[in-house]
Amino acid sequence: MISKFSILFLLLFAGGIYSLVFVAPVWGFYVYEMLYFLNPTNRWWGAGIPNISYSFITVLLTLVFLFFKRKEITDNTINKIPEFKWFILLYLVYIMVTFFAVSIELHNKYMLALLKQLLVMYIAYRLLDSEKKLTLAIYFYLLGCGYIGYEAFLRGRDMFGRVEGIGTLDAPGANGISAAIAPAIPLLIYFFWRANIKIKIAALLLGVFIANGLILINSRGAFLGAAVGLAYLVFFIAFSKFKLPKQRIALVVLIIIGVSGVVRFTDDMFWSRMSTITSSSIENENESGAGRVQFWMKTFDMLDEQPMGLGIWGYQLMSPLYLSEVQIEHAKREGWTGRAVHSMWFQGLSEIGYLGMLIFFALLISTKMHVNRAKKHVISHGDYNFYYLLISIEAALISFLVAGSFIDAFRAEILYWLLMFCIVSSTVALNKFSSSDSVKQLNKSSNDIDTHSRLGNTND
Repeated sequence: MISKFSILFLLLFAGGIYSLVFVAPVWGFYVYEMLYFLNPTNRWWGAGIPNISYSFITVLLTLVFLFFKRKEITDNTINKIPEFKWFILLYLVYIMVTFFAVSIELHNKYMLALLKQLLVMYIAYRLLDSEKKLTLAIYFYLLGCGYIGYEAFLRGRDMFGRVEGIGTLDAPGANGISAAIAPAIPLLIYFFWRANIKIKIAALLLGVFIANGLILINSRGAFLGAAVGLAYLVFFIAFSKFKLPKQRIALVVLIIIGVSGVVRFTDDMFWSRMSTITSSSIENENESGAGRVQFWMKTFDMLDEQPMGLGIWGYQLMSPLYLSEVQIEHAKREGWTGRAVHSMWFQGLSEIGYLGMLIFFALLISTKMHVNRAKKHVISHGDYNFYYLLISIEAALISFLVAGSFIDAFRAEILYWLLMFCIVSSTVALNKFSSSDSVKQLNKSSNDIDTHSRLGNTND
């Protein structure tokens, strides 16, 4: 029997496709965001819906309508993305590593998935060409995170003090899905601070579900990521010389709400686990999540023999040759023959080698420089709201990079979404006042001509 949740999903999907076709193609990306978090075919309510690829249908339709309306969508073009060359080079390295991959079959399988992610990023970049569209995309991301928090609330912790089985296709485990929702925290703080009263209330409710979900899932890396991203945003709110009205009062209110939430929702089990953040990375290799630094360092041993990289899943396949029996014992209990490296940075290093990681760092630096140019641009026009939106999106990306330092998330979908949000927000910011700048320049030129004419007449 079909459940109410199944009916609701089908109605939402049908409404999203209708909006994609008859309202604007950008709704295709909003639907894609919704599908990512709902993960319909793997949910408890998914048995009541057709077992089809909803994401594939959505992306295909969005791509078709983007093609038909490409002449109308001209603001966000490829030549405005300085990061574009780094994405291309990164993927070319993955192609090159095919010749050295430990498992060519697995490498090609996941490389195709990465290509799909890059295509979705391109579609989103082209379609999110205004502040309003970008903001709505962030809202859908936050709603998705709120749904994960709701699922965590329904399921509750298991006997190990975690919440499992509520993840997405590319982040099925507790650590992966908690890293995906951790970046929501600084974004929620921004919208609670700067948005209208309706959005403030929505941000507060979503914040309760998301924060409670993070606490229930009990991921140390995600908690650390959320804390660092939040600290980054709060630092700018507190110390930036570009102030909005009543900014310090707002900061005090945010701190009070944050502290109250921590006191209300955290428990002894949460703080006991958080207290082991340092020791879990260094000591006691007998524990399942422990000794991560030892796993990280083995990457260099593997690259001594193949500096170009081992390919996707190369570390897992080679780990039995480099790790001790004790270190892979936990993996064997879960049915695996090898262990993952447990860090997006070392995962990337093991997959695409030193050259690939240099390109990835160049991508991050290019993105940061793009955001910095956008900040200067909006500040020069007095748009401090957009300035702090850019900072909150930066903070969200930082949250994921920190959380991803403890899990295999180098090709995680949310990482590419956050990079795309940074790139889109920067491009939109730089486009935002371009027309007014042109008018100012035209008026200046006209005034200069008039001035020269008057001077000429005087000389005559």
